[in-house]
Amino acid sequence: METREILQIIMAGLGSIGFALIFQLRGTKLITIGIGGALSWFIFLVGQMRGNALIGLFLAVTVAALTAELQARIRRTPVLVMEVPLLVPLIPGGDLYRMTVSIMKNGIEASLGAFVWLVQEVFIIAAGVICVQTAVTAVVKVSRSRRHTEHI
Repeated sequence: METREILQIIMAGLGSIGFALIFQLRGTKLITIGIGGALSWFIFLVGQMRGNALIGLFLAVTVAALTAELQARIRRTPVLVMEVPLLVPLIPGGDLYRMTVSIMKNGIEASLGAFVWLVQEVFIIAAGVICVQTAVTAVVKVSRSRRHTEHI
């Protein structure tokens, strides 16, 4: 890893913290979000360096969503309040900008590749969040039903 990537990881963590401040999060929640944002960006960069940015993005989103789910339950905070700041570094804003510029300069047909890439990224983010939420919901239901049957 070069200095550029290390700086990106630090900035991802700080960006997550900054966004968490909008949700009025304080204390150790900010530390958790900062570390989680930096970790998710690190995972994305590793995937990108290994030649598959979409798999790296999926793994990064999965880690961020899982961190949000677990921390929200531990800290008795709504999941969304933890999840949004953790996902902020992974939002493909740069790709959206590049696609828009490409459309303006080259036209829609010439920019179709950039559009398809952006749509893939958005779907990967949604899929990662949905997979984690589904898995966590299933685990919670199973654990609740086990507790209920033990008391009978």
